[in-house]
Amino acid sequence: MNYTLDSIKINSKWFDELDRKQNVYQKITYKGLNLYFQLYKFRLHGQENEHTFMTSISMLRKETKYTSTEIFDLLKKLKAAKVIKVENVSRWEYLLDDKGELKDKDILHITAVNPFPIGKFEREKGEDRFYIYVPLDLFQKYEDVGLNEKYYALYCLIEKWTHNMEEKAFMSIVRMSKILGFDKDYLNQMIYELNRHYFLASHSRPNGKGGYKFEHYILNSAKEEDVKKFVEGYGHIIEPLIKRVDKKRKDKKKSINIEEEVESLEGARNLVLPSNNIKSSFGESKENWGKFKDNVDEITPEEIDSLCDELYELL
Repeated sequence: MNYTLDSIKINSKWFDELDRKQNVYQKITYKGLNLYFQLYKFRLHGQENEHTFMTSISMLRKETKYTSTEIFDLLKKLKAAKVIKVENVSRWEYLLDDKGELKDKDILHITAVNPFPIGKFEREKGEDRFYIYVPLDLFQKYEDVGLNEKYYALYCLIEKWTHNMEEKAFMSIVRMSKILGFDKDYLNQMIYELNRHYFLASHSRPNGKGGYKFEHYILNSAKEEDVKKFVEGYGHIIEPLIKRVDKKRKDKKKSINIEEEVESLEGARNLVLPSNNIKSSFGESKENWGKFKDNVDEITPEEIDSLCDELYELL
């Protein structure tokens, strides 16, 4: 079943970092977030509340592959977190029959609580809420390549922290893990998969303190022209990372640490471009260095990548 909208907006505060309280995402979990998105397959047009849905537990079960009990519990979490209202059910026990079984075919009239207007992406004057842009049609592409609903939560977190002049998120794996509740090894795998499918570009740059800060550029559109622009703009970042990780996988190294791989790539590139004289920087002992030009400004991207490949073998 298709989404009735290409995109929606959710409140950026759902993913805020709170010291002693859970944020909305942590209350509803990644499955609750996915269930909320799935409601937009059942949206009614022409309603006073644009975010009005008519569905049932059985229909939601078909879309999510969750059990009826899971959906029932997730609906309760969504309501408790003030994400939705179930307009025609005042008490949850009304969805149980005399034997305590769920009446999963009963129609549910659901509305979103305090949502952003559909199709309007500018903040209104006096509006203190920031939103996360959610491209539902892009999530369909995630599904098409085998990415599960956990990736929707990761997208939202990165997109939240991309609201800056540079349109990129500065965030470590540890920080992502803390907010999303995902294992760090699994998050490394997720970031690799997003890069591999050209949904994300991850790299690093020196932080001025002897280390690196990690940056992520997220694709936030399924439009063909936007996808093409993203691949053309960030392919040079994505492809060396994937090549490096894939090589390690062939060497049967089980775990992936994306930050280490990205940092190694950045270190190799810094060695490639340390000064205006490539030969003097590496010396004459490696005859391959001599094939590069003395002037850094004249080195082509292909030559840089070729030299990086040789450096990877040494790192």
